Amino acid sequence: MTQHFDVVSFGISDQGLVRQNNEDVWKSLPSHHFFVLADGMGGHNAGEIAAHEAVECLSMSIKRIFSSDRKENTEPEHIADHLHYAIQDANCWVKQLSEQNECYTGMGTTLCCFMLHKDQLIYAHVGDSRIYRFNSIKELEQLSEDHSLKNHLLRKGKLTLENMERYPYKNRITKAIGTQLFVLPDVDFTPVEPGDVFFLCSDGLTDHLCDEEISRILSEYGCVEKASKILVDKAKAKGGKDNITIVMIKILSKNSDS
Repeated sequence: MTQHFDVVSFGISDQGLVRQNNEDVWKSLPSHHFFVLADGMGGHNAGEIAAHEAVECLSMSIKRIFSSDRKENTEPEHIADHLHYAIQDANCWVKQLSEQNECYTGMGTTLCCFMLHKDQLIYAHVGDSRIYRFNSIKELEQLSEDHSLKNHLLRKGKLTLENMERYPYKNRITKAIGTQLFVLPDVDFTPVEPGDVFFLCSDGLTDHLCDEEISRILSEYGCVEKASKILVDKAKAKGGKDNITIVMIKILSKNSDS
């Protein structure tokens, strides 16, 4: 017996109050229950190019790999493997573009995504754009682990939460799409239940709002569109120093097919 879920989704991207352009890119493939977000980096608008190309390359791979009925009969472990290699292909494509055009030299992007399949959410990321779950009992869990110097030093005990804000390189990421010939994404999967909310977000949100603030807003607003818009507004009210992007889904109901 196979479990299928109905979902509602919403995505929003805001330039913020400081940046001159928006280097965040997001996309959804509703027929594949696939959602992706990228936060670009690099001068001469190259960050926007890197993010756009990574998202488009990955989305094309998903549509090609899971065309027709192939996804339905695929186990989550195999989908995770496919996603792993699709992200590596996106990395190679962005790296190739950066080497072909001098204006794009050094460009790169974070990347995070997830795909709903049967009763599992398969998710992956590179960089510090995050993946969260907010469950039906109002608990917020960060599923991804930031690929950042700050997080590395925190885990090593060389940096504390108390002195983190004074650390000059706290936003430096240790892994990105397009900056090296090879990248190793984190890929995993987790069971889903009705009432679960999952979302992707760029650091324009999490640099301004802590987990407690995010959890409080999600608890107050059950509608994913309303909650996403409120989160963006709160991040802007606290400075809006970066682009802010959120892609959110809510698991609604479960249907069983034999």
